[in-house]
Amino acid sequence: MQGRRRRTAKDEIGLLRWLGRSAHSAVALVRGGRLTLTNALFRELDQREGEWRWTVGPHAQLRYQSLRHLAASEARELLRGREPTRTCRFERGHRALELRLERIATATGPATVALGHDVSEQARGEADRLRDREARLHEERMHAMGVVASGLAHDLNHSLNVIALRIATLRADPRFDPSQRSLEGLGKVVDEAAATVARLQDLARRRRDRPAESVDLTGVLLGAVEMARTALDGTGAALRIDDDVPPLPMVRGTAAELSHLFADLLANARESTPQGGTVEVRARAARGCVLVSIADHGAGIPEENLSRVFDPFFSTSETRETGLVLSIAFGLMQRLGGGITAANRPGGGSAYTLSFPLASARPHREQQKAQRPLKASILLVDDESDNLEVLEELLEMEGHRVETAASGKAAVERFQRGERYDLVLCDVGMPQMSGWQVVRELRRIAPSARIWLLTGWANEISEHDPRLGDVQGVLGKPLDMDQLRSLLGDPQGPTPNEHHAMA
Repeated sequence: MQGRRRRTAKDEIGLLRWLGRSAHSAVALVRGGRLTLTNALFRELDQREGEWRWTVGPHAQLRYQSLRHLAASEARELLRGREPTRTCRFERGHRALELRLERIATATGPATVALGHDVSEQARGEADRLRDREARLHEERMHAMGVVASGLAHDLNHSLNVIALRIATLRADPRFDPSQRSLEGLGKVVDEAAATVARLQDLARRRRDRPAESVDLTGVLLGAVEMARTALDGTGAALRIDDDVPPLPMVRGTAAELSHLFADLLANARESTPQGGTVEVRARAARGCVLVSIADHGAGIPEENLSRVFDPFFSTSETRETGLVLSIAFGLMQRLGGGITAANRPGGGSAYTLSFPLASARPHREQQKAQRPLKASILLVDDESDNLEVLEELLEMEGHRVETAASGKAAVERFQRGERYDLVLCDVGMPQMSGWQVVRELRRIAPSARIWLLTGWANEISEHDPRLGDVQGVLGKPLDMDQLRSLLGDPQGPTPNEHHAMA
């Protein structure tokens, strides 16, 4: 009986040795928790340096110092359970190994056969396909978010426009002179709400306007730093902000937008910095731009997440709330013609570097706010009756002759009857006939007509949009009455080649 058992064990080992020589697999026989047989490929993989780790699954945090330890440990797990086989995938560096373990009954007791297959190429292909799929899903999500944000922005700007114009009519009424201060405060609230709507469009990467004005970056950045220090004093946090901000050239942008930007990034850096740490703010002039960096001493950003921190709603230890701060910052910097990058610091923590394009040296056209508007004949085209009503009332209070058209078709019919106006203000988003279609028809009938678009989508229209060649410019909702008065006070107005969007 014993001789027969020895022959059986010998035959089993011979079979395994043959399998190890003939297959392109790493082969091991595990018996009693020890490896009693391995082939050349297994030994080669076992001798290489580096940890093996689970790719996916419940043991993804486990690490093995060698392939020998890995096979022995997984074999023990298999024998403890009831399943006859087990398949798992491990990685070490750029190499992926799929390990199949099978329980067998031998003449000397239960054992486990481990077969390892190099699936590095397959894993790389799967990773590439996963990245492509994530990229497509990201584009789809961004598109869907953009559509929603654009619709919300239009509707909110429409409502804000009505409120702003109602406030303007009250301010123009002598009976409300005692309430001028309150009305002015309400106007500022509307402006702040409009800026918030614009940040929503930055989040969805829908904005196309580019500020033409310049801003003192030194003053804005130092102001944001001082506000952040004041906020820290109020919390008693043991953090400090170390800044090195010399006088800097003027850059493209607006003070309000950049103040929000720096305040958000400084708040994000404070949350990522442990007690007793320092947030570092550095700025310097570079060739053709200004560079600003905001760095923390936190845990840093996992390398695999560095390329995703600017995605909307992506959350890491650095952006533990919603991830919106960095996404909005990315959208704003793109729109300014600059950029923002994220990196880990060698000594720990992360740093965000912003590149601001320098402001153009060319002087911009000054708005004629002080000039008294000339009395003009104006055609208002809008499918929203509340917008028509309040703007008509306000312009008539200022002495202008105003006609209204509740649709693009009605506006075209007026021109076809021979009616002409000093200025046409036309909405863009109208059913049946959009503002762009109205403009084309009016240009065909009256090539010299002065036409301005008025829309809640003003900052989504690129300055390079070829359709702007048919209009004098674009006014945004909520409407800035000083801008409109400037147009009415200039009998010539901008020529068709000077269409600068006023959002």
